[in-house]
Amino acid sequence: MSSLREFINALPANEIIRIRAPLDFVPAALAFELEQTDPQPVIYVEPEDPAGVPVVRNLFADRNRIARITGCEPQNFSLAWAKALSTPLSPRQVLSGPVQEQQFSASNVDCTTLPISRQFVEDAGRYVNSGIFVCKDPDTGVRNLSFARMLLKGPRHFGVNLGSRGDLWEHHGRAAARGRNLEVAVVIGAPPAVYIAASAKVAMEVDEYEIAGSLLGKPLELVRCKSVDIEVPADAEFVLEGEILALEREDEGPMAEYSGYSSPRSTRNVFVVNALTHRRQPIYLDITPGASSEHLLLLTTARHARNFIRMKEMIPGLKAMNFPRSGISFHAYVSIKKMAEGEARRALALLFGLDPYVKLAIIVDEDIDVFDEEEVLWALATRFQADADAFVITKVLCNRGDPSAFEGMSAKLGLDATVPAGWQERRAAVSAEALMAARKLITGRTAGGG
Repeated sequence: MSSLREFINALPANEIIRIRAPLDFVPAALAFELEQTDPQPVIYVEPEDPAGVPVVRNLFADRNRIARITGCEPQNFSLAWAKALSTPLSPRQVLSGPVQEQQFSASNVDCTTLPISRQFVEDAGRYVNSGIFVCKDPDTGVRNLSFARMLLKGPRHFGVNLGSRGDLWEHHGRAAARGRNLEVAVVIGAPPAVYIAASAKVAMEVDEYEIAGSLLGKPLELVRCKSVDIEVPADAEFVLEGEILALEREDEGPMAEYSGYSSPRSTRNVFVVNALTHRRQPIYLDITPGASSEHLLLLTTARHARNFIRMKEMIPGLKAMNFPRSGISFHAYVSIKKMAEGEARRALALLFGLDPYVKLAIIVDEDIDVFDEEEVLWALATRFQADADAFVITKVLCNRGDPSAFEGMSAKLGLDATVPAGWQERRAAVSAEALMAARKLITGRTAGGG
């Protein structure tokens, strides 16, 4: 299943909720209300006007669903990611595709007709949260996929925050230094695997379309844009073609970011749309911003896999890694089969070097489930002493989305909650047979109403 609509149509009944509601505020609120649901369902907002465009969100809010997008089980995602990186598949260019069934040139583009909604009270306006920016390296021509928030300001006019230090920001800087606007295409509703690939942090020389093709198991089909020298997925829903202007700057923001705070921080760039194409009956994909499960999982899944792969090369006893939602990308839980004293601290130091987001990491033994936060905190409570098992690295370059950072730097705290050599304590365990009997009793009591 390569396209967004094919994936949605194949969802089991318990993984999709169809509603009719105002586009502003309510669907985002529903996404947050569904945070504890297992699985977290996709929200399909039916248009009030039968001729309108349906809006889908919460697609990436469930770890199992993200794994299905890449054709694997959740516990095997790191292996699937490693394979995608090592065996990229070059995309295949085609002459036409569904995304260009409807075409609008600069003279008749009106982006205000798109179902772009408001999510949070503090937001500066209506934001596109799901747009994948496709551009080419000004020197090498290698394609790059990036995310950037887009504030709707007019029929062809968006304010954009490129995010500092990212490839899109860097490409725009080099183009602007030569007095040139940066040609881009913004894809909304790409095949889900393209979203996973676009969320990755890979070398600038890597074309993320090739990673997406490997995740799909077949070359991604691309079609050339109508007004810019960019290729986009032929099966996408919408494409906005245009330029990020070289010199113009305008206020943009605030908007809710992954930290859970409303952030005014912005590069203040301007995107002008020169053409719009879309399917004949398109679906608009939205992503719930802020500290939502969807935003955080999309942000961390590929990064988690990358970190795990690199650390596993150096720490063979590494077992699992989790970026808990409570830590909004800044916290990590790691489990290890420790071979020698000091190895746990080495693993934490390696993670801190690999990931600028992580500023608190707890490492535990392999008997602790890092996806169960209560288990991790129990290990911290019973296997950790602050004077011996904690260390701090100060003034480290970090992600600027951390509102507590100072001048782009943060401290990193490592907590070693692994047992020391010679540990004699044993966990108290309830037998598997007793647990099964207890569950039968509970089931019987519930069924009987007693």
